[in-house]
Amino acid sequence: MTLYLVSNNMVLEDIIYETEESVEAKRINRPLSIEGEKEAIKLVKKIDANIIYSSNYASALATAKYYSKYKNLSININSFLNDAHIGKLGNRNIKMLRFMQERDFNFKFNNGESLNETNNRMNIAINRILKKYNNKNIVIFTHKRAIMAYLLNSLDKGYNLDDRLILTFNDKVIIDDIEKDIDIIKIIIEKGKIKNIDIVE
Repeated sequence: MTLYLVSNNMVLEDIIYETEESVEAKRINRPLSIEGEKEAIKLVKKIDANIIYSSNYASALATAKYYSKYKNLSININSFLNDAHIGKLGNRNIKMLRFMQERDFNFKFNNGESLNETNNRMNIAINRILKKYNNKNIVIFTHKRAIMAYLLNSLDKGYNLDDRLILTFNDKVIIDDIEKDIDIIKIIIEKGKIKNIDIVE
């Protein structure tokens, strides 16, 4: 069976909040940019799946809707597939949090989630999905950080010249800190075990 993990990273940046939304609410509700919508339309032909799952983030659902329309399939929403919870930032920023978490997989801010905790949550959700739809091809529209956490135990870990975490499979870099517009990762699974992982360009 084939599992696709998709993250559309092109969200709307020019937003001004006049009320006091939490960091998590802002992230969950942030829509795709116009460019992100265009990329979501293009990616449908790069995927061959008959089961669709999505986190409940607006950006993931907005990407999933195009594949849903293209294949005439329903979208299953599962909040266990959401991005890693940031927690209370205070006077710190998300960039600093990500840098720290890449060195200590248990590091988190108050009310936040470590990479190990995100890994556990993602594995619970995806293992249930794989068991439920055995031998079906599945696409999950989620988020780059959540994908990184999910693959922590399956890929080789290393650090690049900027001291950022990279994850590799058979010497191929699958996850790094480069900000791509779209991440599509294709995982081949046989008898419950990962046989191959590739990036879909």
